[in-house]
Amino acid sequence: MKRLIFLFLFIFLLAITVNGAGLSVKTTVVDNLILVGEDAIFDITVKNDQGSSDRVTFLITDLNWEWEKKFFDISPGRSEQFRLRLKAPESTIKPDRYSINLKVYSTLDSSVYVYEPLLVNVFDESSFLKLEKIDSSVRGLDPSKDSNVIKVTIKNRYDKPIDNAEIFLESDIFDTVSKKVDFNEAELKTEGFSVDLNGAIEGWHDINVIVKRGSSVLLDDIGRVMVGKHPDIKEDKEIISGFMTKNYNIIKRNEGSTISEEVYRLRLTSFERSFSNVDPEPSFIEKSGDDYYYVWNFNIKPGEEYRISVEINYRDPLFLLIALIVIVWLIAYLVESGISIKKKALTIKSKDGISYMKVLLMIKNRGKKEIKNLRIVDQLFNVKTVPSDYGTLRPSKVNRSGDSVVLVWDNINLVGKEERIISYRVNIEIRNKMRLPGALVRYKVRNRPAVTRSNSVFIVG
Repeated sequence: MKRLIFLFLFIFLLAITVNGAGLSVKTTVVDNLILVGEDAIFDITVKNDQGSSDRVTFLITDLNWEWEKKFFDISPGRSEQFRLRLKAPESTIKPDRYSINLKVYSTLDSSVYVYEPLLVNVFDESSFLKLEKIDSSVRGLDPSKDSNVIKVTIKNRYDKPIDNAEIFLESDIFDTVSKKVDFNEAELKTEGFSVDLNGAIEGWHDINVIVKRGSSVLLDDIGRVMVGKHPDIKEDKEIISGFMTKNYNIIKRNEGSTISEEVYRLRLTSFERSFSNVDPEPSFIEKSGDDYYYVWNFNIKPGEEYRISVEINYRDPLFLLIALIVIVWLIAYLVESGISIKKKALTIKSKDGISYMKVLLMIKNRGKKEIKNLRIVDQLFNVKTVPSDYGTLRPSKVNRSGDSVVLVWDNINLVGKEERIISYRVNIEIRNKMRLPGALVRYKVRNRPAVTRSNSVFIVG
């Protein structure tokens, strides 16, 4: 009631005509409810009641306000109207109620002037709006629905419209939603918002209601809504069969609003169990006859899911077994095929050292198939004479270069498992120690060149 009386009195005072000595002023309020930084607007009418023309101007006695100065030439009995804008600088004007004196005066006669009071209410931007209530379903919000409607009621506390505002709803149970609105003078506005609850938990939840206009925050308040009890468990089961494999993928999702206690059972045969890989491990395993039951006990919170993965894989163990067989076969093949060669030396000593030496090369075909066209190469160093007494197989070539001799046997054929000994004698004199290098065998296995080297022989004089 007091507010209404003050409002009528305020309008009456602003509407009256003020007479001074030769000047009269009439004020009409355009907008005197403003935010810091906005303009208070008045329409001012000045009448010249003198018998002669006058040059009139004005000033604001409160120097904290900003305005634009103007001059008017007014004939006798005539009026001049202008729009006065008073700006409230953020640095000096704070939210409050201000009575500002407008002085209208003659520039030709200092005794001719008149004062006009101007009332301006400067508000804090956060005081314009008030959150009245937040409404939802009587049973509370239902997370199982595709969308729920939340109604927000906001009060414009003043007789000043608010254009181009935007309401934001923020909460941990849904993504932020917004809507652009306009507020009429002293309007009580209700707006509905559709939200997806994302598996919200049962109970009370805070909702932050924010109203902005540009960068200004007109409202920032907290309300609460109830999420009802709505259990809703969804299950997806996928079975993927491949070459000697089978995969079970089970997903349990809680799309309700309350924690759900779940039990899942999966049957496997004893043979399947031997080749299975399970993630996560079951809570326990039950045996019934030849079958095994894997049992998982778990809780799912709203908005969460539980995954079970079971892989039955016969393929990898089979491939591993085949690989082991191949490796064993290759080892056996490499050990039992090809050519082996050993070198020995028999020596006869004299008083002055070794008189002669008999060298034995023992060649063996380790495989079961015949190997043809073997070439055997042996080499001697520090010998005085060419070797002789070759036994059953003479060399194809004997090359001498200084004290070195190279012996070559070509085109030797060995049937499977055959062993042959090549021997020769050489006169040699050793005072201290001598090393006989290993002999070489060159041949082909399955048209691929191969080389086998024998051991070396050390002789001490």
